[in-house]
Amino acid sequence: MMRLRMVCASLAGVLALAACETVDDGQGPHTQLSQCGRNALIGAAVGGLIGATQGRRNRPGNAALGAAIGGAATYGICSALTAQEERRVEAAYYRSLNSGQPVNDAWQTDQGATRSLEVAEPAPAQGYSSDCRRINATVSDAQNGAQKLPPETFCRNADGRWTPA
Repeated sequence: MMRLRMVCASLAGVLALAACETVDDGQGPHTQLSQCGRNALIGAAVGGLIGATQGRRNRPGNAALGAAIGGAATYGICSALTAQEERRVEAAYYRSLNSGQPVNDAWQTDQGATRSLEVAEPAPAQGYSSDCRRINATVSDAQNGAQKLPPETFCRNADGRWTPA
């Protein structure tokens, strides 16, 4: 039971932290999908901290387990996408935000497999201004099955364009 709580807390912490991560490299901010490796390290750190706080026995073991779960969960979600596919997913986010409707897309991977994307209708982002929306998406393919991507939050800037929060 304690390990189940640790796993749930680790995954929740990893996804919450990763969902907040955006980067501006001078070409405008990117969603956290483009920062997969760094987010996996952050996820491992958060998972390790949560694991170390679980129980009084075997803290190093719990920390190691939490780090492994946190890092793997974060990396596994976004590593399946190539840089080109990340841009395709981000473009679908913006189409959904601009239309206020769900977006579906499908394409062939470099290996010839079919991959599909379902972006849910944007929803108000709790804890943000009324000009912010939360996006949830799922990527599916035959090899990896359906993978929920970390939720993304976007807000309208002064120019009326959507930018990652």
